Formats: sequence, C-alpha cells, structure tokens
Amino acid sequence: MTGLEVAALEPGSARWSRKITASKIPGIFNASKFSSPTKEFHLLRAEIEPDGANDATERGQDFEEVILLRFFRRHPELRRCGTKTFTRAGLEEWAAANPDDIAANDRTGETFGVEAKTDGRGDYQWGPAGSAEIPLGYFLQVQWQMHMSGLRRTYVVCLGPFYDETEYLITYDPNLAAAIEAQCAEFYRAAMDPNGQPPEVDGHGETYNAIRRAHRDIERASDWEVSVELAREFEAAVHGADAADEALNLARSRLLRVMGNARRAVVGHGKNAQTIATRQTTKTGVALYKFRKPIDWHAATLPPTSKGTK
Repeated sequence: MTGLEVAALEPGSARWSRKITASKIPGIFNASKFSSPTKEFHLLRAEIEPDGANDATERGQDFEEVILLRFFRRHPELRRCGTKTFTRAGLEEWAAANPDDIAANDRTGETFGVEAKTDGRGDYQWGPAGSAEIPLGYFLQVQWQMHMSGLRRTYVVCLGPFYDETEYLITYDPNLAAAIEAQCAEFYRAAMDPNGQPPEVDGHGETYNAIRRAHRDIERASDWEVSVELAREFEAAVHGADAADEALNLARSRLLRVMGNARRAVVGHGKNAQTIATRQTTKTGVALYKFRKPIDWHAATLPPTSKGTK
C-alpha cells in the first residue's frame, strides 16, 4: 500500500468535520439520499452541525460488525487486519479515509479493503453478486478509500432484504480517483475561503434543509426584493406541490378502497406480479406504502401463463 497511515479519525469529531472523508464523498457528488453538495459545503465551514444519530445510522453501525464477522467466516483465506486511517502525501490537511476493515491474503500477498453496507428495504440498485455494479455513491466512496489507502481492490458486502448477503469486488480506477481528488480539492478550497461561493442550489431535500439551518437569524425589520422570475418560480412550485399532493391523496384513496383488507396491491399475474403498494397497520388505522423497486411494466402486462406450459 502507498497511502500514509495517520492517527485514527473519530467520526463526528471536530478534526473529522474539517476533512473530506469517504463518508462525505457521495454527498459532495450529489449521489446520496442523505446529503448534497450544499450540505457538505456548510458542514465543512462549521455553519451547521452534523446530523445526530438516528435509527438508520445506528442500525448500520450495529450491523457493521456482524456483516464483517460473517464475511471473514466465509473467507478463511483472508486474515482480518482491522481498520486504519489513511491520507496521501500532500493531502494531510484535508483528505482522509477509514475503510471499515482490511483483509490480507498471506498466500498471494494481496491486501483488500472491506466495506459493510445495509439495504434492508431494497432501496438501492445493486448488480449481480461478484460484479462491480453497486450504487454510485458507494462506488465513488470506495474509489476514494483506495486512493487514500493504496489498496487496489475492495470487497463491498451488502446485507439486503431477507438478510441476503451479497458481495461485490471493486477495482481501483486511478483516472477516476484523480478526478475525484481534483474536484474535492476545489470543493475544499471554496469551503475554507470565507468568501467562497457555495455550490449551485438543487432540488435535493438536504440542500433546502442545509440552507435553512445555516441561516437561522431573522432581521425583523428587513426585506429582500427578489426578481419577478424567482417569485413566479416559487408560486408555480407551491401550486404544483398542492396539486401533486391532491393527486397523490386521490390515488391513495382509490387504492385503499379497492384493496379492502388485502395487504398488497399488485399489477400483473403470478410470478410477473409487480407490487404497487402495501398496507400496514398503525395506531390510527392503516398506512399505504409505495413500491420499493421500479415497476417492470413489461412483465406486468404479460398475459397469465396457462398451467402445464412454460
């Protein structure tokens, strides 16, 4: 390995918050449901506080050790080395990475990174086992870790729905990693500059949340005149959101009425049936949850297969 090993970096610490680490890469590249470039910008500037622990993050942390233990049990040829913190020469001030674990094959001399992920609801798109087809945010994250550590291959282990465990093997791409480093260096310089310009706003929910958290003060006597174009954009968005809410409520009501006491609403026949929505009990009645995977409309519209035929 060619990466520089440095003192352990505690996630959530003041030192960690001022560095670009692997966990921040998906947000910087707008490849995360939980972060965005704007959010990461304000976090680096200490203008907003890091998110506190929640059920999702705690589950991920709790399951991490289980996933790693089972991975090494399946791979007796690999020796577990534990995690370390790495950076690269010249990047010590702002860049770092902590692989979840490191595995060594003493017979071949190769060393691997190991990453543990959970996707209990099947919210992400994963490719076939053994491939390099993993969600983009995780792919970029792993490339960053290998760029920092000098590792050249990393196992990504996903604990998915029904406790299915799937392994993927990612290979270091030096050109991609260099491009990631260059963009992150520019991002960091802008964030550390008192006059640095934040990223362009986008429609990500975490962008909106970050901006409203970063600007908490209210000058009661002040107004800010905005352009007619921005005012019209806001008005149209509000009307559109109201119309969308009404359309969604109508569709939900229609589904619930025709479902009766059924648990799932499906379209299509037999093995080609596609789940549209699922009813679950709550304290006040039932809740209707949308489909978790993209609907395969081709399969859903196939005619039913007659018994005795294939």
